Amino acid sequence: MKTTLQSKLMHKIDAFGGIDKLTTDMQRLRTLTKEKKWFDNMIIYFNSFYSQIVDVELHAVEYHKASVDTIDFLTEFNSTRNEESIKFLIDLITFKLNSVAGIRRIS
Repeated sequence: MKTTLQSKLMHKIDAFGGIDKLTTDMQRLRTLTKEKKWFDNMIIYFNSFYSQIVDVELHAVEYHKASVDTIDFLTEFNSTRNEESIKFLIDLITFKLNSVAGIRRIS
């Protein structure tokens, strides 16, 4: 049976402490920025893994720039902090992008 990128990401989230812990951390961190949309989007996206089948590979290819922009935001956000959850999110999104490296969307 083929392991999907969604299941790999869920495994990483579970190993980090689970979706509830990650969501709680993101909600707390959300209060520290005026740019709440970044955390809102991540909370919805990562929680959706646990309630539905998500074509993460397709999203990673089609929304590559949004993922890169999210990493940039998180890197800047964490530049004056040392939040393990932010480091984890950066690693998680980077893993997602690296998993589809070389795949291009056919127009």
